[in-house]
Amino acid sequence: MSDLNKQVVKEKKQSRLVSVFTKEYKHEGLILLFLAIVAIVLGVILLNNDFGLTLENVYLIGDYPEVFCWILILLGVFSLLLAVWPFYKPSIEELKRVSWPSRGSLLRDSLTVLLFSVILAVFFLLADSVIKLFTDWLASLWIVSVLGTSSKHILV
Repeated sequence: MSDLNKQVVKEKKQSRLVSVFTKEYKHEGLILLFLAIVAIVLGVILLNNDFGLTLENVYLIGDYPEVFCWILILLGVFSLLLAVWPFYKPSIEELKRVSWPSRGSLLRDSLTVLLFSVILAVFFLLADSVIKLFTDWLASLWIVSVLGTSSKHILV
């Protein structure tokens, strides 16, 4: 019986450990995102030797500082991908369920949009021309009424 009890206790300890690693915490994604950005920025700063930071005096890293910087940047990028993956996962599942239009339908709808855009462009061009003619006519009436002469004499 004591062997059985030891085995049960061992399984409980393992299940607690597994539950700690598999449990999703409320802000773990944000913390991972922050740490990923810090790792990338720190790696770039060390790689460019900005702010006078050097790794030459650090044990084991000082021999290969560029390798350390690239490893830090790659770990940051990997962590960044892990942090944003939960936001994109539902979108990928949703894209699998989308019904895409057929080639003919896509072509027909694209031509409809293009034709409608051309019609609107012509309409606004004509409306602009009419408004310009009207405002020019009003301006010439105002000049004649104010100055008592035609606008042609003023322009010459």
